[in-house]
Amino acid sequence: MRIKSLLLGTVAAAALAAPALAADLSYPVKAAPVAYVPAFTWTGVYLGGNLGYGWGDGSAPWNNYLLFNYSGYDSVAANGGSNPSGWFGGAQIGYNYQLANNVVLGGEADFNFGSMTDTLNYTATAIGTPTIQQFGSIDTKIESFGTVRARVGYSMDRFLPYVTGGLAWGNVKVSEGWNAYTDGNLAAFGGASRSDTLWGWTLGGGVEYAITDNWTVKAEYLYIDLGDITWDGASNTKLDMSMSTLKAGVNYKF
Repeated sequence: MRIKSLLLGTVAAAALAAPALAADLSYPVKAAPVAYVPAFTWTGVYLGGNLGYGWGDGSAPWNNYLLFNYSGYDSVAANGGSNPSGWFGGAQIGYNYQLANNVVLGGEADFNFGSMTDTLNYTATAIGTPTIQQFGSIDTKIESFGTVRARVGYSMDRFLPYVTGGLAWGNVKVSEGWNAYTDGNLAAFGGASRSDTLWGWTLGGGVEYAITDNWTVKAEYLYIDLGDITWDGASNTKLDMSMSTLKAGVNYKF
């Protein structure tokens, strides 16, 4: 009887201790999943706009042209030139592909328009009876231009320095207007113009930075050689046009 009572007491004590023991036991907690943030990539099609400033170099033998056309005059003087400069704006579209080693290969085409101009003013004087004076100006304008280029860069996460080069084109217009005076009285006036789309090459570089996964900003310099345009065949006057551009742009990457 004593043994039976002892066993019953032990079982009861164990039953009372079980809830407390269960409360002290710790259970493994499943860790919360870690969010995966993909690395930024430059791969994709992009579209954007730009604003910049350009300065040209229109090398031409204008002195030879003026002396040829005013060979019988006592004096010919000129000032100014044919180095058009000014602001421009435009748009660009392109595609980048980022390799595993962070090299970025791509291509871009852009179209730009603006008001890049320069003027050469001249005076020709023939002293006599009567005295003849002719005043004229030759305007050189780059009305629009564009490029089709390859790009090679190296991705530093969201920062992309690159070099670029390819084909270039430009709409160049040269126009002349003049007034002739006899003893101070207007005797004649006239003018001529020529425009052509010139093709050449371009080379440059820039930097681009991704401010978000879709929006990027860039700064770029290009040297553009457009070749020459014949102005006057009789005096063998050709205008050899090159230009430099510095622009800032913004792109949206799809």
